[in-house]
Amino acid sequence: MVATNAKNEPTSAASITRYLSGAGIALWALVMALEPDVGLSAPWPYMALFWALQIGIGLTVLQFTLYLLSQVDKAAHWPLWTLILGSGVLGSGLLAPLYWLIGEGLMVQTLGFDATDIDDLDAQMTFGLSAVIHEFGDIVGPVTAAWILVSWPRLQGLLPPLVKRHVVVDGESINNTSVEGDAIHLPAWRDAIPYELGNDLIAVKSELQYLRVFTTQGSALVLGALREVEDGEGVAGIRVHRSWWVHINHVRRIREHDGSVICELSDGRQVPVSRRRKSDVISSFDNSPRTDKGVGEQTTPPNGDDQNIRLSPKRTDKGL
Repeated sequence: MVATNAKNEPTSAASITRYLSGAGIALWALVMALEPDVGLSAPWPYMALFWALQIGIGLTVLQFTLYLLSQVDKAAHWPLWTLILGSGVLGSGLLAPLYWLIGEGLMVQTLGFDATDIDDLDAQMTFGLSAVIHEFGDIVGPVTAAWILVSWPRLQGLLPPLVKRHVVVDGESINNTSVEGDAIHLPAWRDAIPYELGNDLIAVKSELQYLRVFTTQGSALVLGALREVEDGEGVAGIRVHRSWWVHINHVRRIREHDGSVICELSDGRQVPVSRRRKSDVISSFDNSPRTDKGVGEQTTPPNGDDQNIRLSPKRTDKGL
């Protein structure tokens, strides 16, 4: 069972490739504009090649290292930021010989460009353990810092994660590489929900081009549109407002007061029901009174205008 998108490609892999490609192009443009001193002098086209190799290989190796660490931590006990930091340091160790070969090997020794910042120790070094250790000391700080900056939007939940841990479908924990069977189509906004928040949705709120996703474990801001939630979740929930979608299993009661309708959720949140959707929301449930203590607990409707207009959903959809 492999998580895929509509094109039947691995969702997380496609998302990671797109994001890292964009980040790599942005980094390349930045360093070409700033022209940092890297200890060698070469014409612009060769410096463009130098930085393209450095950034392209660097992001590939760092992502690969992050993936390996995530496989070691299959139980997901380590916070994502520790995986990012660890992959930056370990990835620098893998990049050290590659960066030495790109700089000293390709640019200086093969292409013959002048080295502008080589001390006596560097001049005496040939490719080997000492040269690799020296290179690692030079790059581990900048490489790790750059990798944290590249990963920062993912750590904040604004983009799909750089590591696809595993998902829970119908109560079964799966990952996107090791489970056999039919593919599971996961929307991008679902992939972007941090693993720590679980998959028990309570509600989703639209905030411009983002979605504020509320689960029983907390909330996160992810890219997406409410239409994607409405289409993807189907009968598991209902759109009650142009900015709100709620999961049926977490609706504790719907009450009407002074012509407006309020949907009360299991976490105590009160979500407005729009006038346009009022009749649809009410018709989705029985007109029997219901308390906010749990599904199926009946009580006598309170006096006054503030009264429950729902007992239980006509459909009972368990799970997401």
